[in-house]
Amino acid sequence: MNRTLRFLSLLAVFGLTGVFLLGSGFAGGYYYVAPTLPQAEEIRDIRPEIPLAVYSRDGRLIALFGEKQRTPARFEDVPPVLVQAILSAEDDRFFEHPGFDWQGYLRAGVNFLLSGGERSQGGSTITMQVARTFFLNRDRTFVRKFKELILATRIENEFSKQEILELYLNTTFFGQHAYGVVAAAQIYFDKELYELSVSDAAIIGGIPQGPSVLNPFNNPDAATQRRSYVLRRMRELNFITAADYETALATPIESRRYGPQLELDAPYVAEMVRADLIRRLGPAAYEAGLKVTTTIDSRLQQTAQQALRNGLLSYDERHGYRGPVAELDLAELTPAADETLTDRWDAALGDYANIRGYENGLVVSVRTLEPEPARAVEGRDANPAPEAGTATEPPPLRDRAEVYFSNWGIVPIELESVEWAAAFISDDYVAPRPKQVGDVLAPGDVVRFRVLEDGLLRLAQVPQVQGAIVSVDPQDGAVSALVGGFDFSLSNYNRATQSQRQPGSSFKPFVYSAALENGFTAATIVNDSPIVESSADLETDWRPVNYDGVFSGPTRLREALVGSLNLVSIRVLRQTGIDNTVEHLQAFGFDDTALPRNSALALGAGGVAPLDLVGGYTVFANGGYKVEPYLIERIEDAEGDVLYQASPEFVCDLCEEGDEEATDELKLFARSRIDFYPQAPHARRVISSQNAYLINDMMQDVVRRGTGVRAYRELRREDLAGKTGTTNDRRDAWFAGFNGDLVTAAWVGFDQERSLGNTEQGAATALPMWIEFMGEALSGVPHHTMERPPGIVDVRINPETGLVAADTAGSIFEMFRFDEIPEREPERQEWTSDNLFGVDSGSSEQTQEPLF
Repeated sequence: MNRTLRFLSLLAVFGLTGVFLLGSGFAGGYYYVAPTLPQAEEIRDIRPEIPLAVYSRDGRLIALFGEKQRTPARFEDVPPVLVQAILSAEDDRFFEHPGFDWQGYLRAGVNFLLSGGERSQGGSTITMQVARTFFLNRDRTFVRKFKELILATRIENEFSKQEILELYLNTTFFGQHAYGVVAAAQIYFDKELYELSVSDAAIIGGIPQGPSVLNPFNNPDAATQRRSYVLRRMRELNFITAADYETALATPIESRRYGPQLELDAPYVAEMVRADLIRRLGPAAYEAGLKVTTTIDSRLQQTAQQALRNGLLSYDERHGYRGPVAELDLAELTPAADETLTDRWDAALGDYANIRGYENGLVVSVRTLEPEPARAVEGRDANPAPEAGTATEPPPLRDRAEVYFSNWGIVPIELESVEWAAAFISDDYVAPRPKQVGDVLAPGDVVRFRVLEDGLLRLAQVPQVQGAIVSVDPQDGAVSALVGGFDFSLSNYNRATQSQRQPGSSFKPFVYSAALENGFTAATIVNDSPIVESSADLETDWRPVNYDGVFSGPTRLREALVGSLNLVSIRVLRQTGIDNTVEHLQAFGFDDTALPRNSALALGAGGVAPLDLVGGYTVFANGGYKVEPYLIERIEDAEGDVLYQASPEFVCDLCEEGDEEATDELKLFARSRIDFYPQAPHARRVISSQNAYLINDMMQDVVRRGTGVRAYRELRREDLAGKTGTTNDRRDAWFAGFNGDLVTAAWVGFDQERSLGNTEQGAATALPMWIEFMGEALSGVPHHTMERPPGIVDVRINPETGLVAADTAGSIFEMFRFDEIPEREPERQEWTSDNLFGVDSGSSEQTQEPLF
């Protein structure tokens, strides 16, 4: 008995000593470590890394930039089933413990032993994991665990349980660059949180224990096993019913990775925004959770994207088929013992890039089909005997290719899918069109097809030619749509903003505008005749010609623009003066690259980007004001506070001083508009309203009856104005045009400059893209053209002389500034037998139609 008491006494002494030493060590450790740790309230100042998001003006997500994909969610927006899955997997006593859980440690240890060393549930509480995420590393040391425990206690004292759980749900790493449950739901299931099933929630809940090995994309088998554990725990805790448990357990897991739900395809726009913010903010722009709203209209952007693709594909098909992507030997694709033939075909196709909008296929056979027997018509023989002495032609043989696609298997391809594919010879010539499939496809060819709207597969190739479309609101410069190339993934070079291409004749309206400010009128006669100019820079003389090689002789300025006469433009530039013209054009925003100081300026020989040209055309469209194109409308931080709001200069005719035409009511409206936008000054006038109106009217004639007439025939709108452009050797094709609401330019050319081909020019190559875009953009939109300003009058002129007509016979109306009406031509004398011999013909008074 005494021996037992003595043992128990010693045990008690050792126990108390151990507790004392442990307590002393804990206290000493706490006072040693605690001062080095941050305070829990600092978490409120920590901003989680949230990617840069880019949106259209109407709220469509264009892009996310940042390594960590994260979208914060409020606790009340997280469905209970997902919260329950997280608690079941990580910390089922979360709402009961003070930040650390001794029972959890004990259960984790028991589970570890019973499972043979498999970690199914960690000892760290959710609060401790939050502490580690924000303040600590993942070193497996006692000191780190001790720090974690202290921080967890501080966090519990600073935050509510719901706040702690919200931090966890938004900051935990779930693999595949997904941080937070919103990103995990998007990446693994392509769902919003409220759409998650019990199975989905269990999968997400099981990932944090091993984000790289337990996510369903990397390891669906491990994710299945982990889901089973989480579902069992959810059932044991009565979070789900037995039926829910069985249903979720039977749900198959797909090894797929989805991206964020991008809602608008505008990669060139997204890259412009990204580059601008990185230039301003550096790499922090990727992590600050900025939300950038652009001026892009999603409907117009989609239309521009499709118009560009259609235009370039159409050009590409006109110039012939360049052959298959590759030619393989089918005999070398024999499967191994553990493979199927389709496995080998899939592997072969896998060597070639998948391009958006195309499907890669492997031609596995081309077979001649038996000719179809002629069907008898009632009363006639199916195969009547030929008449004596006549030759008979056998029916044309038909063939069919069989093409294997990884997604669809073997698909029969007939002539209608390849009949466009005349063989490419050069940019100017193609071979005759194929008569059989076998003229185009051969077994072993790796080829690409597009799926048309009617479901037909059409042989296709990636165009070598490139293009751009950009559209701007002329009232304030907002960029409504911008496409910088055929496919951003193939080339991120933004031709809408970065290229410097010759605009050709699309630049002539600016030269003519300068002429109108220097003594010319729309009726000024200029001789369209040959020009020879000696050049110190060239070994030969410069001999410019018109597009068609024809000389028209004396021509009115309006007709010269309508017909795009090069030689008239050169003479206009010379008479206006190169210095005067350059000074006038600089006000449109053009730099020295666009304004060579020689006669070639008249032909658009400088370098401009499509956005530069559109910026210049806005001056004509809005009545003479310079607005600066802009893309970023607003920037918000992660909390929704506005960091930047664009305040573009806008067009306000009535805001000008000395506007005597405006009524008191209109002036009051103008003043109220300025008051409403106190930080948005009105745009600066750079040309007179009369100049803008005359150029506008002349460019409308280009569309009604000139080189842009196709736009008028197809769109049937009276408010369209524009100008084609084709450069030397047809290296660039342009059409730029507008109405009062939208200015748009379309460009086509090769990045490595070469001729587009003999038949290509602005009206044939770029204009169809412009028509497709503007047709949709202006569908249902009322006509809007510039109103006639004061000081413009219509006068009858003799079209041969450009002078005020002496009578109405053969005369036409032309527009002039009131102070620039030309002289009246001499009275026409009609020689008759009476006046020839001095016979009085009666009263000299004549009745004439008004000339004004």
